[in-house]
Amino acid sequence: MTAWVGEPALPEACIEWCRARSYEYDVLGDQSEVDLDWWNTRLRAASIPAELHAGSYAGFDTDTGIAYIRRGDLATQRLSPRMDLTTLYLCAAWLIGNRARTKAKRFADARDFSDEGKDAPFERIESALDQCRCPPALFDLGPQRQWSGWPKAPGFGPVTLSLFAWAAGSDAMIDRPQLVDEQALCELVHLGWVEKPAATGITVKRYLKYCEVLSGWSRQAGVRAELIEMWLVRSWRARQRSPSPFLTEFRDAL
Repeated sequence: MTAWVGEPALPEACIEWCRARSYEYDVLGDQSEVDLDWWNTRLRAASIPAELHAGSYAGFDTDTGIAYIRRGDLATQRLSPRMDLTTLYLCAAWLIGNRARTKAKRFADARDFSDEGKDAPFERIESALDQCRCPPALFDLGPQRQWSGWPKAPGFGPVTLSLFAWAAGSDAMIDRPQLVDEQALCELVHLGWVEKPAATGITVKRYLKYCEVLSGWSRQAGVRAELIEMWLVRSWRARQRSPSPFLTEFRDAL
């Protein structure tokens, strides 16, 4: 297919894979195994006002032991009166527990102990989450932003914030914010995207361009943008598992 200006061409393999999948099953049902004791013990020790609940193996809601978070569970949190910190930590737990995702297993501390934040250690993170609720807010650069344009969010980077922005959005949005994964970015570059950002340091400007590519491809293929992102990750991982033909030629020449 013909690429839009600034975009790589949409691969036929992507169209075929996405059209054979289900948004409800493959995206919303994408499940991560999490250790709730690991998370909640640390949340309590840091006095962070959040407690993670998830479904047990038997299907019951629990706050202890090994449990399972579906990606769809993150989106339903927006219906809660206070979803911010709990949803943010659920996003972090989902990323760490998901076998297909790039992540570092560490506990992110949302507290702010700078001079101006001593009396309100969660003021900055709550302000950052407010700014991530809708895409237009990401354009409003100001003193509350870091150099990359992302809101100042102690302990959290663009990857988790992008997933939170997706969770805070809805299916009714024309261009819903999308999860940005290092593997998906690498695959886009491999396919010809001229941008070469790293997920951990991606600027808001480049993140929005990334979302535009996914939205443009989704309209061309007639599928959900989340499926496009999943295909990029799967394609990248498949290529990493396959031996390089250049390496085979090099070995044959020895």
